[in-house]
Amino acid sequence: MPFEFKDHVADIIFVAHGKTLEELLAEAGRALFAAMLDIDRVQPVVQTYFTVEGKDEEDLLYNFLEELLVYKDADSLAFSRFDVSVRPENGKMIAEVVAEGEKISPEHNPRADVKAISWHGFRVWRDEKGYHAEVLLDL
Repeated sequence: MPFEFKDHVADIIFVAHGKTLEELLAEAGRALFAAMLDIDRVQPVVQTYFTVEGKDEEDLLYNFLEELLVYKDADSLAFSRFDVSVRPENGKMIAEVVAEGEKISPEHNPRADVKAISWHGFRVWRDEKGYHAEVLLDL
């Protein structure tokens, strides 16, 4: 199961999974947009390239999700597919991302509007199955 949602009183919590850190970031990106709309209706007609960095896996994932919110808010873009490559560089982790999607429209059945990624309860961990993350989305 790539991601699932957990019950929360006012906001949304998701847990994402991936065999690799790259898969984890991609599934977390899908979970972020799935909280806001029907990602199965988002067609990959626009490709957006960007790079994010972080001091560790948590910082990298947080910065990745925040960057996706910038594209959502500034350009009204929703993404449903991600190709992520992560590499170490000068003591940091760098993620190069190709995000595919399209402009947000009523056909995407908008649900919630995520305003921010919260550090509250934010965590990334690794076990024998791969990488996992728990993320609280502020609505």
